[in-house]
Amino acid sequence: MEESINFLRLKFHHSMKSSLLLFFAAPALALPPEFELSNWAEPFDVEYPTALTAAADGTVYVSVDYNGSLGKEKNMGKIVSCRDTNGDGKADSFKDFVPNVDSPRGGHFVGDTLYLIHPPFLSSFRDTTGDGVADEHKVLLENIGFGLRHPRGSDHTTNGCRMGIDGWLYIAVGDFGMEDTQGTDGKVVRLHGGGVARVRPDGTELEVYSYNTRNICDVAISPTLDLFTRDNTNDGKGWNIRVHHFTNGSDHGYPRLYKNFIDEAVKPMLDLGGGSGTGALYLAEPGLPEMFLNCDWTTGKIYHDALTEKGADFKAKESIFLDLVRAVDIDVDGSSNLYVCDWRDGRFKFAGKGKKVGMLQKIVKKGLKAPPLPKFAKLSNAQLVALHKDPSAVRRLEAQRELLSRKDFKDVEGLIAVVGDKKNSKASRVAAIFTIAQLKDDKVIENLKACGLAAPNLGEFVLRALGDRKGRLDKVSPGTFSKLLGSSSPRLQLQAVIGLMRLGQKASGSSEALINLATVTNDERIKHTCIQALVAIAEIDVLLKNADHAVALQALQRLHNPGVISSLIAQLATSKNKIPLFGALARLYHKEGPWDLKFWWGTRPDDRGPYFFVEEWSETPAIKKALETAFSEFKKDDQMQALGLLGRNRIDVTKLDLGDQDPVDLALMAALPNPSQVQLLTAAAKDTKRPWDVRVAALRNISKAPDGKGIANEIGVLGNWMETKIDPVDLEREISEFTNRGGLFLQFKDIRKIAAKGSVYESRVAWRSLLTMTQSPLVKQGPKGQIMKMIAKNPREEGFFLALADLRMTGFDKQIENAINSDNDTLIEVAKHTKELLAKAKASGGKTVDKVKPAEVSKLAMTQKGDVANGKALYLRQGCIACHAIDQKAEQKGPYLGSAGSKFTRDYLIQSVLDPNAVVAQGFQTELITTNDKKVHMGFVTKEEDGVIDLRNIAGIVTKIKEVDIKKRDHQTSSMMPPGLASTLTVGQFTDLIEYLVSLKE
Repeated sequence: MEESINFLRLKFHHSMKSSLLLFFAAPALALPPEFELSNWAEPFDVEYPTALTAAADGTVYVSVDYNGSLGKEKNMGKIVSCRDTNGDGKADSFKDFVPNVDSPRGGHFVGDTLYLIHPPFLSSFRDTTGDGVADEHKVLLENIGFGLRHPRGSDHTTNGCRMGIDGWLYIAVGDFGMEDTQGTDGKVVRLHGGGVARVRPDGTELEVYSYNTRNICDVAISPTLDLFTRDNTNDGKGWNIRVHHFTNGSDHGYPRLYKNFIDEAVKPMLDLGGGSGTGALYLAEPGLPEMFLNCDWTTGKIYHDALTEKGADFKAKESIFLDLVRAVDIDVDGSSNLYVCDWRDGRFKFAGKGKKVGMLQKIVKKGLKAPPLPKFAKLSNAQLVALHKDPSAVRRLEAQRELLSRKDFKDVEGLIAVVGDKKNSKASRVAAIFTIAQLKDDKVIENLKACGLAAPNLGEFVLRALGDRKGRLDKVSPGTFSKLLGSSSPRLQLQAVIGLMRLGQKASGSSEALINLATVTNDERIKHTCIQALVAIAEIDVLLKNADHAVALQALQRLHNPGVISSLIAQLATSKNKIPLFGALARLYHKEGPWDLKFWWGTRPDDRGPYFFVEEWSETPAIKKALETAFSEFKKDDQMQALGLLGRNRIDVTKLDLGDQDPVDLALMAALPNPSQVQLLTAAAKDTKRPWDVRVAALRNISKAPDGKGIANEIGVLGNWMETKIDPVDLEREISEFTNRGGLFLQFKDIRKIAAKGSVYESRVAWRSLLTMTQSPLVKQGPKGQIMKMIAKNPREEGFFLALADLRMTGFDKQIENAINSDNDTLIEVAKHTKELLAKAKASGGKTVDKVKPAEVSKLAMTQKGDVANGKALYLRQGCIACHAIDQKAEQKGPYLGSAGSKFTRDYLIQSVLDPNAVVAQGFQTELITTNDKKVHMGFVTKEEDGVIDLRNIAGIVTKIKEVDIKKRDHQTSSMMPPGLASTLTVGQFTDLIEYLVSLKE
């Protein structure tokens, strides 16, 4: 849960603590007025809550983990039961239900059983003696998440589970993945990445339900079996907070598809910017509004995402339900009482004895009184059948589980009657369908079909139940599903497609109908699932016959079969529409390499796709030859498109015989462009006829020229762009990227020459670089002193004064007055303009931060309003931009701050600047890398691709290290962000900087 504790306060300066507590003793509540909130349980009765689950009777079971997310000590976890025995609305009885369990995460208490994720296990716990302590422990799944053996502890691991009315336990899998997870029936499942898995309550029939999410912590399940959650951001690499709707077989694209193959992944309902999704609940209890609630650790809020059906999918609109400090989880009992927990005042690890961490609170609707909870075990079978009609989802599930535990139950007709009665709610009728589906009855298929006859409008649920268990699919014919592909109901169509997908090759004969449906439908969820089904059925001959259909080709390019390759090559040779076939073969050039079950791709993995581990295979040589032949026959425009497909699929074009090519295209692909390629790239970057993204790519590739040989060219391009009126946002991003690049100070003498001899615009860019160096804490004193000596000689370039104005940099009155008193009219005008502009900046004088107590600085920055524009200039010239991008189009380095204002509270931002070591963002801890030649490198990892690590040091300089050359990697507790970054700023300037950070919202 690495973003779940981004910028978490690891320690307070004693002098800062009291002032911050004055301002943030309690969060402002956004709770709707019909609800009321009260404290339910506090430290030290219960603390360090990683999750909670409410039993139907109101007992709350809290997962307590003193390790937090990064601790790796054993015997640091337990499950505490909390009860209100005197009815005063607050827990007063606490018991260690499971006294010792490592890494407890989310679970679900159903009946008399707690199903609990504690990676690398899913277990069930029962108290069979009535003493309040679990004495029966069964391991249901092994190797599901790494657990404490991973260097990051239980961080991006398996995080939670919840039971649906279909009896499946749905599991939220973080992107540590499932490393050959094994159930009680011996079945083994592997998932390299995050997603949703599911298993029966006895640990059998394990399968993956949805694929390729990031680090989800929970799954909310509606009474009609739609699944939702809030995913985590990858800190600026383009995967923002995403709110997902899960359906069987859905692929959500992280990290292989979401960036460059977006048409192959399911789109999220919401894409929200920064944050860290945690707990989730679909609330469907009497007296309360039906709603999907989800928690966000980073923002501290619980959100209500209002859902509206959109074909087979949903659309959502988000609002705030409740403000907390660090929202972790939410659940509801069988009497419509809500419980929430947060990790307030917590750290990455154990904070030490005597320090309070965490809080549990209860939410009730004013005036709501629920009917008494039945004693389910004492009810008759008929009463349990009747309880399927109860308006409470919690009570329906309890009644179902009790009924299914009884061997003497035979009243299937009673359940079918519940299904057929239109007076009952849809949720009640669906519950009855899935109770029938779970009965150990030889006639279950016939009984489900009887449900379909009794309730034709519930066909989607009957169809889902028929295809829900692979062990009995041999009793269901493909025609049961395929005949409904033409239904007018998108949800029924979806379940028909899913049924065929689950049948796999047994559904042969259905592919034509699936291709037709996927081609004509406007529903992206149905189209996506049709392609998933076509891959599962793998009717290669049918797919090849329909290779002129995009959906058939999408399925074919996922089938690494020699017969597929030979047929596609033959079609490519004769087809008039070669580009789609060329693209499919380019996709098949590689395959996904093996996962060693140990490697984790990190917090910001290689997202180029379409594979993570790119590997050639037996058919690669034949594909290579076919691509070369086809390319030679293409016209120029098609060749450009083909080059894009080759690059997109990560095929090294230098290893292909592509004949004579546009040298610019090859220069763009060069890892280390030579001098002639630098000139070509420079011309391309200035060419207004080329697409903007190509021009930017050309500029950025110039920077890769060895030994800084492209500096003059880069400044020339940026000067040209400044002169030709490029979009200001795009221009500022690229100038900031250049002027704050790590290691640029090593070439300050060359830059000074450009400042003197270049055009006004080139001089302006060059001087912005030099002036930034004088202010940046990342630049050593030697170069700073030499640059200041250059400035002391009174530069006469207009670019110097324009750069001062750009950066709002004061302290150069002598140089300005010298220019004003010159005989150059243009210089005089520029200098006067700069003087006027900087007069306002001077007004923010006063004591510097290092001369004021931290508590006072914090107080002033909290209460005063800063100047956003001046804060932006400070952000640039203080070197913040060197490590923290504010634009997703920029190169991503350290923690992304483009959404700082929506992701972090003002006090957290203040502390993160004043005391960097207190708020180390996970994924950006300092690493100490020792190579085989005994050299030691220190920095934070910004990229890991193709077996090479990019390590950025304190000066912003990137060192590339091959993974094979690494002997040891160690995480350090300190931040790479040096202390004292703000010490030379006045308190007013510091407030401006904070104001700018607060303004950054997405």
